Amino acid sequence: MQTQERARRDPARLEQARYPWVHDIRARFADVDNLGHINNVAVVAYYEDARAAFNSKHLGLFSRTGSVKAGPFHFLVARSSVDYLAEARYPGTFQVGVGIGAVGRSSVVYLAGLFRDGACLGLSETVLVHRVAGATTPVPADRRALLERMAFRSGN
Repeated sequence: MQTQERARRDPARLEQARYPWVHDIRARFADVDNLGHINNVAVVAYYEDARAAFNSKHLGLFSRTGSVKAGPFHFLVARSSVDYLAEARYPGTFQVGVGIGAVGRSSVVYLAGLFRDGACLGLSETVLVHRVAGATTPVPADRRALLERMAFRSGN
């Protein structure tokens, strides 16, 4: 998609302040590879954890015990990409900025950036599809409005 490609190249994506929501992640020793970096798979899990926390806070998708609420809808990952821009090192706490890149008829583009001390270490873009009872369905107006309020603040 042209919109997604422009967003990925947007220099504003490198600025933590542009993301309307930020989630802290404390690195675990188990996340470290043999070179002392945070493993690339762990970084992907950081983005996933931030999206789940975002959805829990803003869409109420998870109960207080952390289990998925039985509800009429779910978001499923359709596509995810990660750009690694710099090494993430242990120990430390990282911030994952999350913003909505676009809301389509039945899909939502989540934009995220991984930061430490204000420096951008990576970018992620994930497309989630809205589903009800096993079928892709349009994003309802109330969820659409909420997601649009959490739009990434682009420099374009």
